[in-house]
Amino acid sequence: QFDIFTNLEAETLRKEKELQEEKAEMKVQRTILRLKNKYGKNAILKGMNLEEGGTTIQRNQQVGGHKG
Repeated sequence: QFDIFTNLEAETLRKEKELQEEKAEMKVQRTILRLKNKYGKNAILKGMNLEEGGTTIQRNQQVGGHKG
């Protein structure tokens, strides 16, 4: 609910900006999923997973995260 102090133009611009950012994020996520589907789970990883002690690469090669 709006009051007399709410700037409707600014609110509309803010919502449009949020929508654009959300669309951009969805585009990035779709691209990541396509790459992982095409090249495998280890195609895109966070940098921390490449450090010593990172387990994501090994876990991605297991069945359900377990040795199988």
